[in-house]
Order: sequence, then structure tokens, then C-alpha cells
Amino acid sequence: MRRKYNLKIDIKRNICQNMKIAKKICGYSVDKASELLDITNEHLKRIEAPNVPNYISFELLYIAMNVYKKDANFFFSDPKENEKFLK
Repeated sequence: MRRKYNLKIDIKRNICQNMKIAKKICGYSVDKASELLDITNEHLKRIEAPNVPNYISFELLYIAMNVYKKDANFFFSDPKENEKFLK
């Protein structure tokens, strides 16, 4: 049986958790990451918060892919798969 997805919630949750993971992999602070992404610290914190209904634009996702040197699959995949890169 197929799992029902609430795509907005599931995709948002994956992207926000993977944004945090990518930031940690690169060793960036919130200040440094937000500077490189050209957004405010608060904006980045809202994007990374899974329960805050603040979505990321495709443009910002593209910038994040370049800043963190990760492809789109990294951001859309299950965060548990990406956590292994932190060890």
C-alpha cells in the first residue's frame, strides 16, 4: 500500500533538515551560511525549522545547491541518509 504524502509538509521537512545537515557538513555557522545565501539569519532559521510554514524558493534552493556543493537529490532525500555524512 502506498504511503500518503502531504507533499508540502514532507518536502519542506526534508529540505529544511537537509539544509541544516549541508551547513554542518560545510562547517558554516548560521551567520556565514546566511551571508553566502544572501539572506538574513532569521530567514535561514525559519527555512531550517521544520514546523515553521516558511517555504524555500527554487531560486534559493539553487543558490544553496551551489553554496553547499550538493545536488537537488541531497535536499529532497531522506535526511537520515544524509546524516551519515556528518560522521
